[in-house]
Amino acid sequence: MKVMGYSIEWRGNENTNKSSRQGNIPKIIVNHIVEGSASSCDSWFRSAGNNVSSAHFLVTKKGEIKQYVKIEDMAWANGLTTAAISNSKAKIVRDMKINPNLYSVSIEHEGVYLETKGELTPEQFKATVWLHKYIREYVQKKWGYLIPIDREHILGHFEIDPMRKPNCPGEEFPFETLIKVLNGGDRMNEVKEVPKWQKEALEKLVEKKVIESPEYWKEKLGESITVGEVLGIISKIVK
Repeated sequence: MKVMGYSIEWRGNENTNKSSRQGNIPKIIVNHIVEGSASSCDSWFRSAGNNVSSAHFLVTKKGEIKQYVKIEDMAWANGLTTAAISNSKAKIVRDMKINPNLYSVSIEHEGVYLETKGELTPEQFKATVWLHKYIREYVQKKWGYLIPIDREHILGHFEIDPMRKPNCPGEEFPFETLIKVLNGGDRMNEVKEVPKWQKEALEKLVEKKVIESPEYWKEKLGESITVGEVLGIISKIVK
């Protein structure tokens, strides 16, 4: 299926795990990291030996979108026992008091936490922005409910299950930029992911005490800075 420039490739088969939503409406989108390659994830979700997990979608590093479970069905990606629900960081999970799989849509992202910390490639980021829009529109047409664009409804797996999945999808996953774009704050072609070398350079400057207020400078990554700010940094390096 091809919609607005992106193709969603159906990859679910008779072995892909799924269940009924039991009348529940999807209310949240939960982002994950694969902890492996796209091909390994694809094989696992289609394997007869997998009887524990699945997800609705996978976004590869190249920006390809694959689907394994229909949005109408429940994927096995965000399950919690009744006892574990109270430990969730997500207010909606604690309020709903039922298995989050029943009201969530799950997106896996190709990557390994120790290598990327959840950071997406530019192609992957653009594809997941489009996919979030697609899911919201699909849910609205099917159930008449529009998933809000905020951090209460666009979540990471670590917020659902902080005990077992504290690093999923990772601290570098661009939640704030994603929400900003979904809210129309930036046109897609203006969104740029901050290169890893810039982040590492910032860490070094903070470590050497060349710059102060690291939180302020983190916000400046990827943005324009004034000549005065540049001169101030150069002056400290010279000293």
